[in-house]
Amino acid sequence: MTDALLQVRDLTVEFPTDDGVVRAVRGVSFDLRRGEVLGIVGESGCGKSVTNLAIMGLLPKTARVGGSVRIGDDEVIGRFPGEMREIRGKRIAMIFQDPMTSLNPVYTVGWQLVETIRAHREMKKAEARAKAVDLLRLVGIPNPDDRFDSYPHEFSGGMRQRVVIAMAIANDPEVLIADEPTTALDVTVQAQILDTLQRIRSETGTAIVFITHDLGVLAGMADRLLVMYAGRVVESGRIEEVFDDPQMPYTIGLLGAIPGEDSHGRRLNQIKGAPPSLMRIPEGCLFAPRCPLAVDACGSSEPGAVEPEIDHGVACHRVNDVKAMADRRSIFLNERAI
Repeated sequence: MTDALLQVRDLTVEFPTDDGVVRAVRGVSFDLRRGEVLGIVGESGCGKSVTNLAIMGLLPKTARVGGSVRIGDDEVIGRFPGEMREIRGKRIAMIFQDPMTSLNPVYTVGWQLVETIRAHREMKKAEARAKAVDLLRLVGIPNPDDRFDSYPHEFSGGMRQRVVIAMAIANDPEVLIADEPTTALDVTVQAQILDTLQRIRSETGTAIVFITHDLGVLAGMADRLLVMYAGRVVESGRIEEVFDDPQMPYTIGLLGAIPGEDSHGRRLNQIKGAPPSLMRIPEGCLFAPRCPLAVDACGSSEPGAVEPEIDHGVACHRVNDVKAMADRRSIFLNERAI
């Protein structure tokens, strides 16, 4: 894809430990275009955050990273730390899920914004201050001139997250990675943060990678979706196609676990079991022990990787059987009344 701002190909991440090697990311590939929102969803430990920390070059030195990550024409994997500092914040930036650990409590938010701006631009303090105030206004901070001199503890959780977003977009990055930016925020504040990101996308053309556990959030936010399981992409496609026509049993299980209008008086559907250890990876499809449709072939070989060029890709031996099912969501259906 020639128009991709971010190209990830066969990305692998391994962490050596005393007990063995943890294969946290196993051959992840995707593309991200200008102005696009790519949602990444999956259970805890599936490799979502590690994938994006590898893209940012923020993994510990002990991590072994392979594959290719290109921002435009520039390869990121293998860059020296000093080179990555030039790229981070300027071409690609990240919003972390906990704003209190992202902001320094002993400095005002305005000082931190100015330092972020001047790290990548030759700009006088007065000019940087004016831009910082504009950024606070852009992300919806009321009275930005006055709040410039406030400390992080003087802001609510939602306002702190907006400050973090302002810092991330301070140098007009081409790609913005949002790692569960609405975690621990109430529903009203979540909606405000999502509106802020949508507005930034529309006004600046920034491409966004949005990591979350919440498929409902992605329904109104993302253009395309990656579903990850055990360090791999198991389904990808346009958000409408994946929601309306899920073809991987794991994706079907995730969608079926979302409470609906007919959920009252019933137990919520669930995917039984837990993801496998990525230290001792068994043969076959790693979802097979939890999959109601698993057959012998699923336990003997792992499905091929999802190719990013395919409009709707699925890593499943039984994809044709799933497509033929009239009611796929009944795979994990639990009809017992509470």
